[in-house]
Amino acid sequence: MEALTTILRAHIRYPFGSHHTKMMFLKYRDGLKIVIHTANMIPDDWNLRTQGIWISPKLPLATDASNTDSATKFRSDLITYLEGYGAGATRLRTWIDDLKLYDFREIKVYLVASVSGSHGGPALHQFGHLRLKMLLQSRKFNPPPSWLTVGQFSSIGSLGAQPNKWLTTEFAGSLAGRGSCGELRLVFPCVEDVRNSLEGYLAGGCLPYTQFTADKQPWLREFLCRWQAGGHSRAAPHIKSYTRISPDNKLAAWFLLTSANLSKAAWGNLIKSRTQLMIRSYELGVLFLPECFQTGASCFPLSSLTSANANSEMGHLPGDCTLADEIPAFPIPYNIPLSPYRKTDEPWIVDKPHTAPDTHGRIWKP
Repeated sequence: MEALTTILRAHIRYPFGSHHTKMMFLKYRDGLKIVIHTANMIPDDWNLRTQGIWISPKLPLATDASNTDSATKFRSDLITYLEGYGAGATRLRTWIDDLKLYDFREIKVYLVASVSGSHGGPALHQFGHLRLKMLLQSRKFNPPPSWLTVGQFSSIGSLGAQPNKWLTTEFAGSLAGRGSCGELRLVFPCVEDVRNSLEGYLAGGCLPYTQFTADKQPWLREFLCRWQAGGHSRAAPHIKSYTRISPDNKLAAWFLLTSANLSKAAWGNLIKSRTQLMIRSYELGVLFLPECFQTGASCFPLSSLTSANANSEMGHLPGDCTLADEIPAFPIPYNIPLSPYRKTDEPWIVDKPHTAPDTHGRIWKP
């Protein structure tokens, strides 16, 4: 019997990189769906943890030879990502060729990918945080500096001895688009969030921030906020997301769902006099921009509104921010306003022991 599973090895071009992308192609008799998500293929990730998932519309077979890519060039960018596997892309050629047979015009999100390697010249803005920067810079609406920039993730890499080594300069500059990123807040579980989770301390296994890394960047604590998420607060976060939120917590300028944690390995860092972006890992995400869903819109509301009552419920909309006719609330995965760490809170560190019993009466001895 022919094997139903083929395993391919991704080409990791630098040490400490990983293949972190989570994606599925689901082929039907009458179409194709593309799924990009944050969960690993293990039961606990799907059953006990907070995850994010984007599922494309069912893409029909193209009926003519006209341009059937989306307005966001999703198919073209997806093929570019798949070809980034190098030698591994040869084994993916059947899938790459199949993608060209389907009509992608119903897709309304942008692909934001990372490919292991150094990218320069025409490819400088093709992947990583510079890809996000390019997309945000192309927008008509530019959030003012008063808008909060929020990152949320399940792991933290080595970011440098000071925040201006990468986080608040290179990376935040990409999140800002054409302007300033404003105040930066980072959502990552504290020890109490993990201890009181559905799994107790075992949930901390999916939050691999180490003592060795934390000791090199104690400054990070000033940016941290707790994982508080309403009815799913106790489902430990394995989702990763980034967004820009208005000062009154009522609007989002954009939202990125991705596999990329807060690390240079995932997002890349500029090298060789800023002429190349070095990325260690493979990552994949989708960027939601309001104007791709409703013509004339430039902000997502964080509660359901209509354009007729938006101004009365929210006050005067800032600057050139506009809402269209019917606007469903965008599902931000954590509570707004954010909950900054208290003096007694400490970030979860996976290899640090804890003696206070968790929800299952266990202590943590890594």
